[in-house]
Amino acid sequence: MDIFEPIGPQPTVVNETAAAVLARDSRGRVLCQLRDSFEGVAAPGQWCLFGGQVEAGESLRAGAVREFEEETGLRIDESDLRPLAQIGSTVKSDWNICIFALTTPVEPAQVRLGEGAGFAFLTAAQIRKFDMIETYQRFFDRFFD
Repeated sequence: MDIFEPIGPQPTVVNETAAAVLARDSRGRVLCQLRDSFEGVAAPGQWCLFGGQVEAGESLRAGAVREFEEETGLRIDESDLRPLAQIGSTVKSDWNICIFALTTPVEPAQVRLGEGAGFAFLTAAQIRKFDMIETYQRFFDRFFD
């Protein structure tokens, strides 16, 4: 069973769970996604980690692998994921987000954006300046302390 470090208040009622992946390149920069600005997209035009909703009957790891591949074009193995943190969504109050760290580096040329308006590999200083979804800003504040 995966153990995630809880960050901040957790939702009292969880109706949905999302899995996100903290991926880094060989320089230690974090791979982040710029969310689309389409109608109906949660937190349009803001930055976050790649990931998304875990489907019914799917494990957290399988959901993280599937979402990461759909959004980045990169196939990763469940064994390359290490449980990192669990945080309540500030966008959807009944969502819980489980963040995994990818243990193998990802390089910019490998990414084939399948979802989102863009991506970037960001340093801690850049992350503090970008318009991050509050949930992920809280995670990064804790992660980079």
